[in-house]
Amino acid sequence: MEEVIKITNLSFSYGDKNILKNITLKIERNKVIGILGPNGCGKSTLLKNILGYLNKNNENIEIFQKKEKEYTQKEKAKIMALVPQKSSLSSPMSVIDFVTMGRLPHLKNSWEGYSKKDFDIAFETLKILGLEKFSNRIALSLSGGEFQRVLLARALTQEPKILLLDEPTSALDLNHAVDLMGRVKKLVKNHDITAVAVLHDLNLASMFCDKLFLIKEGKVAYQGTPKEVLTEKILEDIYQLKSKIIYDENKKPYIIPLEKF
Repeated sequence: MEEVIKITNLSFSYGDKNILKNITLKIERNKVIGILGPNGCGKSTLLKNILGYLNKNNENIEIFQKKEKEYTQKEKAKIMALVPQKSSLSSPMSVIDFVTMGRLPHLKNSWEGYSKKDFDIAFETLKILGLEKFSNRIALSLSGGEFQRVLLARALTQEPKILLLDEPTSALDLNHAVDLMGRVKKLVKNHDITAVAVLHDLNLASMFCDKLFLIKEGKVAYQGTPKEVLTEKILEDIYQLKSKIIYDENKKPYIIPLEKF
């Protein structure tokens, strides 16, 4: 199976605080990968290192068999896109205009406007995600679940090969969270995309991820399929959580937390 991301002995610190400690992992093509672990363990920092936000000259990360530091930011933006936990959008921008911003890496220069092709790609992405009816709405007027899908649409409009999602469901109710991750799973299956998602909800991770990396104190403590790593023993080690594991008809594990009190 082709590797799209390879990380070898990656460490990162904020000042004198070590966040990532010799992280080594491989991410395979056309998979939904979950990055899990308790608050502060380094999950989002790992994602930001992959993007090059924190270290632009990283020797420890390869993307499609090429060192991350050898890509320009524009080249990287053509193959990787981020779906953030939330957006800093504050202006009254329409959904179609906001989503079309995903075409920025494909413009020849900064003063060139969007082409008909760019708008066509943006609108087609809205259709894929069932958002075309909102195309002329002000993006900020949408509900949380709808706007999170708009963020996903903007990322997909970049036409990336790798989709990075930083806690994309943390502000969503259960219905919208399942809907969003279901759409990501379908996109991976049908559009030759690899998705890497930082998640907190273990049951969502079990439902939709092909492989999980569990981070503990800045290190990859466990990796494998949901069935392999979502066990009572491992969850107690990672989260200090006592739980009971049940399995559905497809042998996927689901976690029932046990009361502490």
